[in-house]
Amino acid sequence: MQKTDIQNFIRSGGWAWPGGYPCALLMRDGEVIDAQAARENYKLIRRESGREWTPEAVFVHWEGDSLICAHSGRIIESAYGGDDEN
Repeated sequence: MQKTDIQNFIRSGGWAWPGGYPCALLMRDGEVIDAQAARENYKLIRRESGREWTPEAVFVHWEGDSLICAHSGRIIESAYGGDDEN
């Protein structure tokens, strides 16, 4: 993953442009974190300090249940909803 991908994710506040779709950062251990947690832990992510801080990809969370940021516990909602909204 490129350094610029992480920086763009953080600068966007976790939203895709254009469209304003919610994004998350997938980590090597399979967990996801939000943009605020990525900003707060940028140095650890850039150093890839252990498996839990190695970034794999930024992705748009299109649909499905909300995700939970593994670091902060904040909700990352999907763009088009899921079962947890019924």
